[in-house]
Amino acid sequence: MSDTEATRELSEVEELRAEVARLREQVTTESAAPAPQPGGRTGWWRPVLVTVLVIVIAVLAPLGVVARWAHNEVADTDRYVQSVAPLASDPAVQAAITNRITNEITTRLQVQAVTDQAIQALSDRGLPPLAASSLQALGTPLANAIESFIHDAVAKFVESDAFKTAWEEANREAHTQMVAVLTGKDTGVVQVDNNTVSVNLATIIDTIKQQLSDRGFALVDKLPSFDAQFTIFQSADITKAQNGFRLLSAVNTWLPIMLLVLLAVALAIARNRRNTLIAAMLAVAGSMLLLGVALNGFRMVYLDALPSDVDHAAAGAIYDTLVWFIRLNLRAILVLTIAVALIAWVSGPSGAAGRLRSGTTKVIGSVREGGERVGLDTGRFGVFLHTNKAVIRGAVLGLALLAYVMADHPTGAFTFTVLVIAVVILLVVELLSRPPAPADAPAVEASSPAPPPPTT
Repeated sequence: MSDTEATRELSEVEELRAEVARLREQVTTESAAPAPQPGGRTGWWRPVLVTVLVIVIAVLAPLGVVARWAHNEVADTDRYVQSVAPLASDPAVQAAITNRITNEITTRLQVQAVTDQAIQALSDRGLPPLAASSLQALGTPLANAIESFIHDAVAKFVESDAFKTAWEEANREAHTQMVAVLTGKDTGVVQVDNNTVSVNLATIIDTIKQQLSDRGFALVDKLPSFDAQFTIFQSADITKAQNGFRLLSAVNTWLPIMLLVLLAVALAIARNRRNTLIAAMLAVAGSMLLLGVALNGFRMVYLDALPSDVDHAAAGAIYDTLVWFIRLNLRAILVLTIAVALIAWVSGPSGAAGRLRSGTTKVIGSVREGGERVGLDTGRFGVFLHTNKAVIRGAVLGLALLAYVMADHPTGAFTFTVLVIAVVILLVVELLSRPPAPADAPAVEASSPAPPPPTT
């Protein structure tokens, strides 16, 4: 047997002995159930208070996400424009805006009335009865053709890059939209009236009028400038939303801090801190799932409550865009809390967790042993990793948490990626680490046994 194999077997035996001793001590401690000691973690009130704190954390966590959404969508102009910019390319929104502008122009032009007057004027010039009746029959098709011409011109502009630019600029000027929605304060572009929030399309209409005029449709030159509103949000309960927004704005800053304080208090007084952490994380994860369900449920209720003349497809696209930031954050928190709960469970004393750790250790050991057989020995570097394994684990997890905290708007995918990178680093450290050889380990040589002493 070589020195390397002997050292490896000795280190593995020592690790197994240490694990068995730790588990034996834990079983003995849990089964002994010692008498309460003064100042110990006893008292009937501890689990009751911890349960209450976990419930409060689970209830307040969704409020924290919504409060963050309200703050970012109002205060961050770039974030707001980034959120609503894709609406310019949404087919449902494009169709709704096209129909809205077309209807506004044709209504003010009175296309049907102007067409009838023109036909009547020609008929009054003494046309034969057959020609006069034919002109009268062409009235409606001619009016429809004019409306179709206007609709096509509007649709062409709405589908162009120029409209996307105009849409973004209009929304950049109206970046206080959420303030208008939830405080009832009108702005030059966004107006709140009769529980309806709408964006003024006057600038876009003027551009379309100029394009129609350039194409020879001079009739639009007679139209004065006018406003047309495109509904962004409509609700009979906007007053309740305004009151809720004021509350969320007030708690946005201190609510996350309060949640962390409540979690710290719960862990400080809990009898079993590991189980309390797991319960708190799973409770928050459950509350994020419920928040997602509530968003989808409110979407259906909101669309069903809209008047029949409102384009529901466009309204649904706008709703999804405005609540996108909420979904973004709840997914990130969902991934994070599940990961923390999983880490706490895996590192715990349960039998299943122990078997998982043992299986992982065996797999890593087999891979390490295969590498050593082919000459891959990490040497002193591996010994350094093994000696400082606890410090390295803490540093890796701390950096992963720092990356999550410092991210501007962490997504679920970003959080999952950070966790995967941290796990991979920890597995690589475990794979490269190598226990130091025992100081008193003798060099084992394969030799023939010594001959017996001579007999007389």
